[in-house]
Amino acid sequence: MIFLQLLTVFLVLNISLANDCVKRTYTADSFVCVCDADKCDTLDIQKTVQPGYIAIYDSDQKSDRLEKTIVPVGQLKNRIDRMMHNKFTLNINVKHLNQKILGFGGCFTDGAVLNIASLSNGLVKSLMYDYFGENGLEYNIGRVPVGASDSSTHAYSLDDTPFDFTLSHFALAEEDTKYRIPFLRIAKMLNPEFRAFASAWSAPAWMKTTLSFKNGELIGKPGDVYYKLWAQYYVKYLNTYLDHGVKFWGLTTLNNPPAGLRGAPWGTLGMTPEQLRDFVKLDLGPALKAAGWGRDNLTLMIHDAGASSMDEYLPVILNDPEAAKYVKGIAYHWYDRKYPWTYGTISRFIGYGAFLFSSEAGNEGVASEHLGGWGRAEAYALDIIAGLQHWSTGWTDWALAVDTAGGPSWAESWIDATIVVNATAQEYYKNPMYYALAHFTKFLPIGSTHVETSVENARRGVYRVAFITPDNTLVLILLNMDEYEIDLTINGFANVPFTTTLKPRSIRNMLIALN
Repeated sequence: MIFLQLLTVFLVLNISLANDCVKRTYTADSFVCVCDADKCDTLDIQKTVQPGYIAIYDSDQKSDRLEKTIVPVGQLKNRIDRMMHNKFTLNINVKHLNQKILGFGGCFTDGAVLNIASLSNGLVKSLMYDYFGENGLEYNIGRVPVGASDSSTHAYSLDDTPFDFTLSHFALAEEDTKYRIPFLRIAKMLNPEFRAFASAWSAPAWMKTTLSFKNGELIGKPGDVYYKLWAQYYVKYLNTYLDHGVKFWGLTTLNNPPAGLRGAPWGTLGMTPEQLRDFVKLDLGPALKAAGWGRDNLTLMIHDAGASSMDEYLPVILNDPEAAKYVKGIAYHWYDRKYPWTYGTISRFIGYGAFLFSSEAGNEGVASEHLGGWGRAEAYALDIIAGLQHWSTGWTDWALAVDTAGGPSWAESWIDATIVVNATAQEYYKNPMYYALAHFTKFLPIGSTHVETSVENARRGVYRVAFITPDNTLVLILLNMDEYEIDLTINGFANVPFTTTLKPRSIRNMLIALN
């Protein structure tokens, strides 16, 4: 019934949309774009480029959000003389092809879906279009918590009846049936390429050594009753969602398994590398395969934690053929990252034959204290660029929406978000992160191929990545975190070398059709 009501909203209501951002400044160094019942900006971006032209899209700290400029390639010759005074050079090698894009998206936390549902029907429609519509970010990935995460109003699992070894009391929560599933189905309606993957924060407390949603391990050892029951819990979850019209593309083995071993203040389940390896090969992998969720029908990703624990976990799992045969991907988080060393760690594991994928990233803190912060947009852009430069295939934002406090959160883990909802005022705010993400999500569709780049005499604070899209468009994305404008000479983009000037604290996309 709820889905039918929301579907009616999407098919019937006409909501006023405008291309121009309604700017509002708070205490941060940039601005938000405000959306209310009367007005909301859209990303009406033409991503194809006529031969002989370069399309440029600029966003910056002070004024612009994806401001478009078209430059004839012939005009570039008039600027070649500037190269004599500029030694910072970027070289692009379109013949050196690397990994392909799987997608970009965000997490349908309990808090996110509750915050979205707190808006009027018209604003719900607007926000969902902003994320999944063709004039929005065109998200094609969604992460879904299995039960509660820290961004929930309370801690719970989907079977809190003690000693229910048949899982006869397993049931989706209201957050699933009333909110999350309808929104997932709408995301798929808005973007047919949309795919969801699931991640669990904790098993039911009665399955754990601590008898608590926080911390602890499963009782016993892999191969025993509780580990097999936990695997069947996953199967039950996948099948129940399928019964509600949502088929999962992917599943991670567990959110942040190291955290449950070190006393984290939110819902966690600890597994050592050896426990996770044996859980995959003895319990989860066989249970998924027997239930029809094998490699050809479900993408299983391991780790789903910060890069600092990859060296500890991944060799143990991937060097075991019986465990590795069930694994297709490696999920990692952006927490505890350090540029550039963290990303070098990530790329070391590409030789194991599993793809790399960023499954969680997000800025912490009370959302209202950071409205309009440009540095947070730069952090997103840098993490995405650095990941893509090191074989990552995509990126997932933490929490599609929070309230102005950065919640809800039963664990008092307050966070910022790309979109902040103010239900009292019936408006929502697009942070600069929204437009930073657009530089990737709008221009790098599924199947885009990373191409090699190199720099000479690099300037500190400038980062780059380049891709060829399925329609044979070369996309160059540049991030300038410096306080000053920077001249950059580019080879291998057009048919002549040329110099471009990056504005201070800016992100620039350059597009050209390849012959």
